[in-house]
Amino acid sequence: MSGRPNILFINTDQHTWDAISAYGNAHVQTPNIDRLHANGMSFMRSYCSDPVCAPARASWMTGRFTSEAGTPFNGGYLHEDMPDLGPILTAGGYRAIHCGKWHVDGRDVHSSFDVLYCGQRRIGAGGGEYYDAAMTHAVVDFLTSREDADPFYLQVGYVNPHDICEYGHNFETKVMPDAIRRGMLREADLPPLPKNFEYDERETVLHQVCRRVDECLIHWPILRATRTWSERQWRTFIWHHHRFVEKVDGEIGLILTALEQSGHADNTLIIFSVDHGEAFGQHRTFQKFSLYEASIRVPFIVSTLGRGLNIPKGAFDQTHFVSGVDLLPTVCDYAGIDPPDQVRGMSVRPLVEGRNVAWRDFAFVESNYWGRALIFDRYKYVGEYIPHGNEKDLLPPGPDPQRIGLEQLFDLQADPAETRNLAYDKPDVLMQCRQTLLNFEAELERRRVTQARPAQRIGEWAQRIRAHWDAHPALDAMRIRS
Repeated sequence: MSGRPNILFINTDQHTWDAISAYGNAHVQTPNIDRLHANGMSFMRSYCSDPVCAPARASWMTGRFTSEAGTPFNGGYLHEDMPDLGPILTAGGYRAIHCGKWHVDGRDVHSSFDVLYCGQRRIGAGGGEYYDAAMTHAVVDFLTSREDADPFYLQVGYVNPHDICEYGHNFETKVMPDAIRRGMLREADLPPLPKNFEYDERETVLHQVCRRVDECLIHWPILRATRTWSERQWRTFIWHHHRFVEKVDGEIGLILTALEQSGHADNTLIIFSVDHGEAFGQHRTFQKFSLYEASIRVPFIVSTLGRGLNIPKGAFDQTHFVSGVDLLPTVCDYAGIDPPDQVRGMSVRPLVEGRNVAWRDFAFVESNYWGRALIFDRYKYVGEYIPHGNEKDLLPPGPDPQRIGLEQLFDLQADPAETRNLAYDKPDVLMQCRQTLLNFEAELERRRVTQARPAQRIGEWAQRIRAHWDAHPALDAMRIRS
């Protein structure tokens, strides 16, 4: 390899971690993502920082968790003084380029990157059918006409399979058609229901109020509709998610072909990842917004189509926990640029190259401002902070042992589907996990939310969640005290 590599970061949206045929999923065909895996390393313990679009993407661009970045929800605002990846790379001699979905709220993509294409209006939650092909054309044009000598970093933010959200919204008030009766599909075409379609109902209050109760905070019209869905309708929903995955896989294939034909493949590092997953029926949920594995576990592949980089072929890393905050330091490492001092992530380059380095013992995920999860080798801890009800301070909660609400504990070795909450059976393990959470959060630079829109949502949600606690006094008795 001569000089510093070009770096191509391809990302999809709302793509469940194992909806990849190279990982053994027989219900979806992804030959192009499979090709990335065949020419690289897949990190199988990879997690987003927060299972929502804007928070996860802010972490990609800053290497910081959402309680630090100011982006606890879609519609949050990245703190103005927090640097993002674009200017960091530009200062280091790279041409930093963006194409497609940005969705880092509070930061204008044009102020940070050269933009190939991002739509006439900001690309939001849908439209992959239209936007994704336009992105591919823009990237192919760039790759086939590029003559610059300086190395480039190009990130391509595809929309699909996020259009599964629009599919769900389409049936809020009307019945999903039976594709089998209409002769469009056969029974054998539909994937089975997830093994964890049923779930342990001892969930956090945050999750119940956001996703389960009548008039829930997140997508109540869809939840109301899914309560009437038959098994076949759920399976049809899953089938459609996989088709959206296959659509975007085809777009990725066009980029990979253009990269090879451009002559840049030997000196181009490729990273593939996803902002968050899609539940498609696991735990009777849909979309993201939760701390179950389907929402927070994501693909992360480091690859190359050439011979100029030290990257293994078809390798699986089953050991190391990777986080969305690792993207920025990984890119900086390959680019030969120092990341900002306060970055929380770690470069995966030493892992790709087989070097023995100290690494984290768990993954940390935030959700919906008050939710937290830690994933260890064996156990997974899910917890919440109880809102005051009047959140005047607007400082993301934690670490505060007095405000810990309900908790969940799963043995991922014995119960990878997360169907049995062991919080009340293994209090010693629970306390160890809780203390690890409190210790970790004590190191974070949590900052107040200052913008009106996210502040309003925090206030409204806090009142609803606190009201649920107050209306059900038995919930307090379910809390596990130290």
